[in-house]
Amino acid sequence: MKLRPLRLPTTRPSAPGPGQEKVRDASVARRLWLSAAVIVALLAIASGPLGLREGLGRMRAEFVAMRYAQTAAEGLMARPVDRAKVVGSVDRALELAPDHDVVTRQAGVLYMYAGAYPQAVKALRALERGDLSNDISLGHCLLLTGETEEGTALLLGAAAHAQERRLSGRGGDYMYATLMNNIGYALADGNAELPQAREFVRQAVELAPLQPAYIDSLGWVCYRMGEYKQAAFYLERAVRHGGARNSAENYYHLGAAYARLGKIRLAARALLKALEYDPQYDEAISELRRLRYELPPPMPV
Repeated sequence: MKLRPLRLPTTRPSAPGPGQEKVRDASVARRLWLSAAVIVALLAIASGPLGLREGLGRMRAEFVAMRYAQTAAEGLMARPVDRAKVVGSVDRALELAPDHDVVTRQAGVLYMYAGAYPQAVKALRALERGDLSNDISLGHCLLLTGETEEGTALLLGAAAHAQERRLSGRGGDYMYATLMNNIGYALADGNAELPQAREFVRQAVELAPLQPAYIDSLGWVCYRMGEYKQAAFYLERAVRHGGARNSAENYYHLGAAYARLGKIRLAARALLKALEYDPQYDEAISELRRLRYELPPPMPV
């Protein structure tokens, strides 16, 4: 994979890629991290006389865990991405703060975008249901781990809640478009309820017609439905409008569509571009092998 610069809020992380919101510059997170470091240092000075050592130890562990999560987020933005390193950082974050809701939320999304879907499911299941963003991420990962019935039910339930919120005047068009795009993309990525997925993404594109992430999602739905010419039309637009914000996922989608249309040179070019961003992108590697195209040499360690 949705699995798409990288914003890592302290309450609900986003992640890079067509299926999710764009995310903020990592320098902002670094400034927040330095501010937190000052607070922890001041608390350390006061902890001895007040007998707060145990509580402060927990705070330190949670602080370091958040830093590992931020390192993982930055790793997902690196070019090329090192998925094993990202997963290792997330593992360490959860070891340090296994019961911390914010760390767990971040871990679930970070695992998802590193392609570690079983670990993502485990983390996201530990959170309370009802948060639409968490439910969508969990539903997406369930589809990708073969738990189609539960994943589909969770995503369709999230769509119903989003529509209800909009009708009651809670949340504006931006939030609604984001939710519809993410739900539709997750369904398409898991190859489930494709007509419904297209309707969800169509609503998102109608509200934000120039948003590359939404256009990409619409193209991917068309691809899943076998409408390859229409898919290529939308995916070309998504890459063109995405510019520097494009991801390995964008190029893989476009390459897959070109391959189905028999445009072998264009397909190989897009798929190789995806591997420049993410050398461990298995779907792009498999597609190149189907085209009998020579794979690039492995990256030096």
